[in-house]
Amino acid sequence: MKRVPALATATVAVAAFALSGCAGGQTTTGAASGEAVTDGTVKMALAADPGKLNPLQNATNDSETVAAFGYESLLTYPTGKEAEGLLAEKWEGTTTSVTFTLKQGITCGDGSPLTASDVKGTFELANAKETGSPYKGVYFPAEGLSIKADDAARTITFTSKEAQSFLAETIGALPIVCKAGLDKPASLATEQHGTGPYQLTASTVGQSYTFTRRDGYTWGPGGTTSDTAGLPKTVELSVVESESTAANLLQSGELQIAEVGGTDRDRLTATTFKTQLEIPMRPGMIFFNQAEGRAGNSLEVRKAIAQGLDRDALGKVSSSGRGELLTTLVSSYGAACTTMDSSASIPASNLDAAKASLDAAGWAVGADGYRAKDGKQLKLVLLYPAKEGAAVTSAIELMQSQLKEIGINGVPTPSAAYTDVIFQGGDWDIVWAPIFTSLPSDWQGILSGEFPPNGGNWTYNTNQEFFDLAAAAQKQAGAESCGAWQKAQDSLFSDLEVLPIASTTSTLYGTNVQFGVSKTIISPASLRVTK
Repeated sequence: MKRVPALATATVAVAAFALSGCAGGQTTTGAASGEAVTDGTVKMALAADPGKLNPLQNATNDSETVAAFGYESLLTYPTGKEAEGLLAEKWEGTTTSVTFTLKQGITCGDGSPLTASDVKGTFELANAKETGSPYKGVYFPAEGLSIKADDAARTITFTSKEAQSFLAETIGALPIVCKAGLDKPASLATEQHGTGPYQLTASTVGQSYTFTRRDGYTWGPGGTTSDTAGLPKTVELSVVESESTAANLLQSGELQIAEVGGTDRDRLTATTFKTQLEIPMRPGMIFFNQAEGRAGNSLEVRKAIAQGLDRDALGKVSSSGRGELLTTLVSSYGAACTTMDSSASIPASNLDAAKASLDAAGWAVGADGYRAKDGKQLKLVLLYPAKEGAAVTSAIELMQSQLKEIGINGVPTPSAAYTDVIFQGGDWDIVWAPIFTSLPSDWQGILSGEFPPNGGNWTYNTNQEFFDLAAAAQKQAGAESCGAWQKAQDSLFSDLEVLPIASTTSTLYGTNVQFGVSKTIISPASLRVTK
């Protein structure tokens, strides 16, 4: 079958598993009012250690949180709103070209000026094969992109061979590295060389990261500067892997900011924590391995699985009763096309229809209750992230029991490195992959291209209708493309490249502090300490 080249490489979709944008944004919290504290300290929780600090290589949620203090992007992304300028003073473009003009007076952490050439160099470093950036093909085209920088005019012009609906929005999301980091890329693993409002002044891997406010920061979102009242002087990020522990530390006052989901929120009341902000958690989605030789290569089998699963029940279990059925790949927290709804394209739960589909495909029920064909049992590896928590584990177990009802032997298989399994062509049939994206166009890169190990089409998708619809949508600019992107999404759901399950949220809690987010990451420039 035809495999269609896209903007993807073998690492493309890694970014989408945490795709959330960079520093900036001023989405308000409705936080408690109070007198601003001068040179205050904020203590904040990280759910996991970020590992290497290179902002071009590490795309986990926690690494992006840490990166946001030291790095900024050309644009910023207030949750559910259109992009705004951060490093960029203005920009203009089409589906194939965009020119950004940098704000005047931007300096790096070492005091040197940020230049247009630094921006160009950042994209060249990210695009280099040896960098292995997961943003390659997601935040910028992996191939066919030319860049021109004019330091005197402070402009950077990007020209793409292939049209993209949201060219400016995607390019504008990449963290920009200053010359000191570009000259010594290896240093980026442990040091920060960016334009952010804070400098990393101390760190203990696996435990904590301490940031100190920079002097001379004048270009922040919403007019934020180093002298803005309430902007903390010090921010301490502590690694707290347990949400229950994070909730305890919030209650005891040892943390001022932490993200908590699930049932632990029941004890964190609005009376005590007046600063609260709901943000999307990674949604529940099921993807099928459609490689030749796998059961999921058959649309009849994929359809039977979708009909045999109770999405409503799986959603309630996976979200601890707080979720909603997912009917789109871009939530209301995204940056564009947030009202798409492809529920009509999702196969409805119907056990009788599921059994009939499997019968028609030649999978007969044996004495053990499981189906087999040509002497091979219909046994599926149910891959899922080991660190997703008890709720997701329970959902996988429920999925196993639902599949058993239609004669499929599902084997729950947790993996701490599940992305390695899928990107390297490992052993899996169904994967619970919690991907959050902000633009519908991201999915072309995630579900297109060459198969592993030569490319990032890890579901082995061959849906030509989707490829054609996505290509047509890319030729339309901005919001005008949303109708076309919904048609492409409809095709993904009806052909069952993906079966959406549930969306849910977690809550950011704060005590004597106000904050905003850019998409789902706290904006360091939005922090305000209050009495």
